[in-house]
Amino acid sequence: MNHISKWGLFLSCASTIVGAQSAFAQDAPAADAPAEDRATEAAGYGDILVTAQRRQERIQDIPIAITALGGDELSAAGLVSLDSIAPRVPSVYFGSFGALRPQLYIRGIGTRSFDPGSESSVGVFADEVYLGRSSGSFGSLKDIERVEVLRGPQGTLYGRNTIGGAINVITKAPTATFEAVAEAGISNYNGWEVFGAAGGPITADGSVQFRVAGWHTERDGYVTNLATGTKFQGVDNTGGRIRLAIEPTDGWRIDLTGEYLHDGDKAGFGGINQGTGRTAGGAPANPGSVFFAAPARLPNLIRPTSLRAGFLNFDPTLDRDSYSGVVRIEGDLGFATLTSISAYKKLKVRDSRDLDGSSLDTLSQIGIERSNQYTQEFRLTSNPDGATSFDGKLDWIIGAFYYKDKSSRDDIFRVGVDSAPRVAFAGAQVPPVASTPATDIVSADYNIKSFAVFGQATIHFTDALELTLGGRYTEDKKRIAFVDTTTDALPIIAAGFSVNVARKYTSFDPRAVLSYKFSPDLSVYASYSTGFKSGGFQYAPFNAAAAGTVFAPEDIKTYEIGVKSDWLDRRLRINLSAFHYDYANLQVSRIIDTVSGPQTLITNAAGSKVDGVEAEISIHPSDNLDFGFNYGYLDARYDNYVFNLGQNLTFDGTTLVRAPKHTVSVNGEWRIPLGDNKVTLAANYSLLGDFFHEPGEGNPIFGSGIPLTAEDGYGLLDLRASIDFSRFRLTAYASNVLNTDYRRTVNALGATVVGFAGQPRIIGVRGTFTY
Repeated sequence: MNHISKWGLFLSCASTIVGAQSAFAQDAPAADAPAEDRATEAAGYGDILVTAQRRQERIQDIPIAITALGGDELSAAGLVSLDSIAPRVPSVYFGSFGALRPQLYIRGIGTRSFDPGSESSVGVFADEVYLGRSSGSFGSLKDIERVEVLRGPQGTLYGRNTIGGAINVITKAPTATFEAVAEAGISNYNGWEVFGAAGGPITADGSVQFRVAGWHTERDGYVTNLATGTKFQGVDNTGGRIRLAIEPTDGWRIDLTGEYLHDGDKAGFGGINQGTGRTAGGAPANPGSVFFAAPARLPNLIRPTSLRAGFLNFDPTLDRDSYSGVVRIEGDLGFATLTSISAYKKLKVRDSRDLDGSSLDTLSQIGIERSNQYTQEFRLTSNPDGATSFDGKLDWIIGAFYYKDKSSRDDIFRVGVDSAPRVAFAGAQVPPVASTPATDIVSADYNIKSFAVFGQATIHFTDALELTLGGRYTEDKKRIAFVDTTTDALPIIAAGFSVNVARKYTSFDPRAVLSYKFSPDLSVYASYSTGFKSGGFQYAPFNAAAAGTVFAPEDIKTYEIGVKSDWLDRRLRINLSAFHYDYANLQVSRIIDTVSGPQTLITNAAGSKVDGVEAEISIHPSDNLDFGFNYGYLDARYDNYVFNLGQNLTFDGTTLVRAPKHTVSVNGEWRIPLGDNKVTLAANYSLLGDFFHEPGEGNPIFGSGIPLTAEDGYGLLDLRASIDFSRFRLTAYASNVLNTDYRRTVNALGATVVGFAGQPRIIGVRGTFTY
């Protein structure tokens, strides 16, 4: 679909919707009702009140592309992680190397880097607190009120590193009346889970309220190391959260939150070596090829062809502990509401894996990361009936944000006896000695400070016409100190070194949105905004030159138009959006061959463009029947990307990584009343089109391993059935019902590729009791 026809199709659909709705506008509720009244009276099907723009609004009234899932929907569907939510949202891709290495892309924009030297392109927020470390951003979604997915840059209200979008996770707050829930379940792969939560008033007048939640989920992994019998890539998650709400006086509220999360070994992640190249039939051309291996060393290939089993010489492990505390103070000043959010997060992780994914002892890795993050945000938000709102003609928000992260990371590489450097090193000794392992350590200390001031105002020219203007100024200061050591010369670090690098980045990011409401059920908008992602430092450099190589910040200019509409007494919803991105200095991570071995390097693609169209349609033909259809189309390409660090490759005109041209999600739910009980049947099918894990579109001219980095499109089918007996619900579910083989990600290590298997069919039952 070319650029002109794509936008023409969008405009044709949009004009049809606008024209048809305008014909019925005289029967719609009055558009001049106060905003808060319109939000209340609009409690139709699928409506969720969100705080995406830092004030409570109906999702259909926000002129941005946003998808929200409520807590009941999440719980009923068993959506307990962001990777299970991603397939249900247009133009979103989620892959990972495990809990510590997420790969979240929205509209083709994302990152696979995870260390403190580089940061995510999609901001993740928990109760409005920015989670800066990718290795600690993605946990279990338990006791959740809702999840909001904002597509497109959110530079004004959310700030740095939301250049691709933002995800808000809102946990359940204390309640004025007592409530409780208990849940337990089992699944295949020896899975079991327990969860419980309770909340309510502590004092008689309700001025002090609490909520407490705790959970444990465990499931054996679906990938087996045939050498040891160890199973990994499962679930091993324990967590707890406590919230306390205090209202010392009318108009003031203090919220205190404490949370602890732990992930253990069963959630360890590892891949299986696939070799290099592809045959005409698509299979690996040389599955026995292992990167970094000495020529005479051959792996054990007596294994299934599936990525769910293989011979490894090293079992993956995982140990992650996360602690966080949040103090939120909110007070009514009459003309505005003052909000202060103070948060501290401590993260300790240790993981390990067999990097080459084979039976050979070539290269394994242990990663140890520690992080202490502090954030402080102050906001002043106008009250609709306040004096500075001028009788509802102006809504505004101003604020300041401070972020500090002090992190350290040690990457310990064990260079094994089957590696080419160790075999060569041993043979070069006089007299020759037996090959022995070597240990190389890359240590880094990071210090990041960021400060921002921001503001946004919406002018209501009429009851239908609105203009939103906003801007944010950001200043980042980043420092890193690398110290590399080696036990022998020539493994991957030829000689020890130390390097210190410091950088300062600034950016101003404006936003402008013009929206018009033809009726409370039909609005159109056009927006212009920019985004900024901070520059950074290389991951685990093996020499001083690489350690001193700094990549530049990303900048984006976006143009978007959209239509939001409800029909047939809000039983039919059609939301459309179309967008164009001009991207400068897109940060691209590649792993290349060097003299000492593979090296991860992040460089900048000078120019890229992304065009897309999205549609979200929901249909509610009756009170007991729902259907949904989401579709995203992407045309995302590098315009100017030359990788000249020893390779001189030109990627101009090729597709961005992890940007499938088509994403589709179709779902349905049927609720069948049975007297006082209810049976629910639900299904969701998500389809990803073909995409590429590495730059180069699978073309071997970019490297002999590149063909194996192309991913064929695949679909995932989830089914669910439940029956409700008064306060008890029994649910049976199956995810990936067709047991589709796919890869969550790949590790392109020089000329060979290590593949990471996607989750197979999971079948389970769960019982839930609510009070």
